[in-house]
Amino acid sequence: MNTNVMTLHRQKGAALMVALMILVVVSLLGVSAMKSSVFSTKVATSTQADAMTFEAAETALTETYAELNQMDGQELYNNLAGANVFQRCVSEDNTSQEGVCGNSDHLDSRGLLKASSTSRLNGYEPVAGSQISSSGGGAIFVDYKIAMLGESEMNSFNLENHHLQEALKRGIKPGSEIE
Repeated sequence: MNTNVMTLHRQKGAALMVALMILVVVSLLGVSAMKSSVFSTKVATSTQADAMTFEAAETALTETYAELNQMDGQELYNNLAGANVFQRCVSEDNTSQEGVCGNSDHLDSRGLLKASSTSRLNGYEPVAGSQISSSGGGAIFVDYKIAMLGESEMNSFNLENHHLQEALKRGIKPGSEIE
């Protein structure tokens, strides 16, 4: 009988050790799952922030294109002729204002995104057979090539996005300026 009593006393300590080992393994699995979840959250947040800056740059280009599209040939020529640069800042209500964005100009209500565009004349192509003559001098219809750069930034994530597009806009160019 003495051998059975001694065997029972030895097994009580072994059960405690097995239980502690299982507890350590389960704890390690829990910590690993938490780290994986935090990492996934960071990746998802970064992806969302990148998508937001992409869309902000596209919004700036869309607003600029719409504004350039509303200009007649003379306005287009006056705004973009020579070394003029056409700059726009897009604000929260999707209206663009002339000039560079200031500190308080944001695209969203939370103040995270800034979006702007810069456009300049990138040359022109005469439209074949479109010369116009008038008593004051000749002119020609041309397709102006307009380089548009849409830019956005999200300072809280240190992100920037730049989109370059070229648009064609038909207008009238004075014959005296055609080379």
